[in-house]
Amino acid sequence: MLQHKQIQPKAQVFHGIGTEPPHKKAICQAKTNKPNSQACGFNIYVLLSAFAASLSSLNFGWCLGEPNIPESIIKDCVEGPEVFVRGFPTCLAMNSTIWGLVVGLVALGALSGSLFAGHAADRFGRKSVLLVNNVFFITGALLLGTATTVAQLAVGRFISGIGCGVSSTVVAMYNSECAPLKVRGFLGVVLQLSVEVGIFFSQIIATLLVDIPNWRILFGLSGVISLVQLALLPFMPESPKFLINQGNTTAATKALQFLRPGHDVSEELQAMVASSISSSHTIPNGTVANSFVQEGEFVDETEVSDKEKVIEISETTNADLAPSNPASSIGIVDIIKGNTPDVIWHPLFCTMFLMGFQQWTGAKGIVFYSTEILIKVFRLNHSQIQHTPNRAQWVTIGLAGMGIVAVFASMNLIDRLGRRQLLLISTGGLTLSCILVVIGSTFNLSVLSVISMFGFKLTYGLGMAPIPWLAASEMLPYYALGTLNGIASALNWSMIFTIGLLFPLLAKALDNFLFLPFAVLNLAAFIVVLLFVPETKSRLISDILFCHGKRVHRVFSLRKGHLSGTEAA
Repeated sequence: MLQHKQIQPKAQVFHGIGTEPPHKKAICQAKTNKPNSQACGFNIYVLLSAFAASLSSLNFGWCLGEPNIPESIIKDCVEGPEVFVRGFPTCLAMNSTIWGLVVGLVALGALSGSLFAGHAADRFGRKSVLLVNNVFFITGALLLGTATTVAQLAVGRFISGIGCGVSSTVVAMYNSECAPLKVRGFLGVVLQLSVEVGIFFSQIIATLLVDIPNWRILFGLSGVISLVQLALLPFMPESPKFLINQGNTTAATKALQFLRPGHDVSEELQAMVASSISSSHTIPNGTVANSFVQEGEFVDETEVSDKEKVIEISETTNADLAPSNPASSIGIVDIIKGNTPDVIWHPLFCTMFLMGFQQWTGAKGIVFYSTEILIKVFRLNHSQIQHTPNRAQWVTIGLAGMGIVAVFASMNLIDRLGRRQLLLISTGGLTLSCILVVIGSTFNLSVLSVISMFGFKLTYGLGMAPIPWLAASEMLPYYALGTLNGIASALNWSMIFTIGLLFPLLAKALDNFLFLPFAVLNLAAFIVVLLFVPETKSRLISDILFCHGKRVHRVFSLRKGHLSGTEAA
């Protein structure tokens, strides 16, 4: 005969960040033998969800890498622009300046996409936005693959760029919010891994399709990646955090149960609700809190399910803490004026610095123009350039492969050494690599130049490649995440566009000293990280805000990433 016990509701009021509530924490009255989901690590469902979402960032990497190797075949028109194959011109004649603009338009499109992506993800959900985003990738692929004019090629790059901007903003949010805390850094790096894999495979396929007219197939394959995502992602859950902030705790529970099979998700769910109420202030009219309140009921002690757990929050919580509108609608004007529940200037500065500076490492110059740089390093003549694949193209593929190796290394180190330590290693290594590239180029030491470029890709992939994309989701509160993550992504893409345009001009003006200014900039970044950027490894956002809720000018007392409670108060 089953034994039952009556659960009595108890009121619980959640207070601000960094403070303990006056009463004991809300507890799950019914117990199970399942392990706590907060101790959960990897499982196949978490990895599947991350993989399905990261197909968008794979497409992002594909779009970045696809024009690198076929550049000369597309724009130089050796056989003449009047030659047509199957109704399409074999090439699209343009000079290096126009080509640089066309290549850079993917960044301009991404800038546009990232500006609305954060708000759209807050309103419609991360998963829904990623699904709709495939429209941009498919449309762009069709325009690029069938381009008959330079203008059509440019429009295709711009539309594909919108898809890149959305994916760069939303994939990191989705993966971070679905990941268990102990492997959050690892899964956060999946974004950069998929970008590097996209770049790598675009280089390999380009060597097979670089001849006339097969380069069109290379551009069209982006649409195939989107079709694969459209087949997989609908079977994955929405972000539990998004569902909680929409007041849909039933769906949030099911999402967590899918992502943490065999675990008791009630405490993790309670922590998310507490964070939503006390930190994010995103509960519209108390819908989340009320959905948890259950009157005393009889529960079977041996067969109780996760969704029968009772977490009780008093009605005064909603009146005291919840605004009349969801705080996910907090805009940039309110943030600039300081009309936020927390002081976020320091983490905001760190996020914007990392996202804005990432491109000034010089990395995207290598992604866009490594083949052209290596042609100069190897001093290839015109006939050698036209023979594909040549040495420069093989090394370009090798550099893309090194990017994957570096990100795999970062995935294994990020939750051991921490984000800050990897950023210091990365910026220091980038400084040294840039100096060695300059030395190799100046003294005609091609082997040193190539080794230094591989060192550049390795150190970039360890820290400055993946960690800036994690910064917003690990340092900023949920109520500001959508707005600020979109702005940070827009800043990043505007820098990519700028570098895409300036890099050929710098290469022409500085020649062998091309990487010298990047060495200086990377050294400056090392100093900024050392003094300003806090460690976020295994720390809750509420802890980051509690310890670093200071204005930027007080950062020197925070440089180690930890404060005592007295100092932080």
